[in-house]
Amino acid sequence: MKLLFRVVAILALVSISACNKDDKQVEAVNPEPLKTQLETLEQSKQVEQQVQETADQQRQKIEAQTQ
Repeated sequence: MKLLFRVVAILALVSISACNKDDKQVEAVNPEPLKTQLETLEQSKQVEQQVQETADQQRQKIEAQTQ
């Protein structure tokens, strides 16, 4: 009986101490870093497209000169 009382008392203390008013709520994720990353990704895709087009033009010029 004493053991049961001790277990109940310990569980009560643990459950009471778990409820702390100083706990900070989770803040919403700031969308700015994600927005910046997406803009950078879009810019890199545009640069890649330009590089690919330039490489294709150079390849066509080289092929035209060798024929």
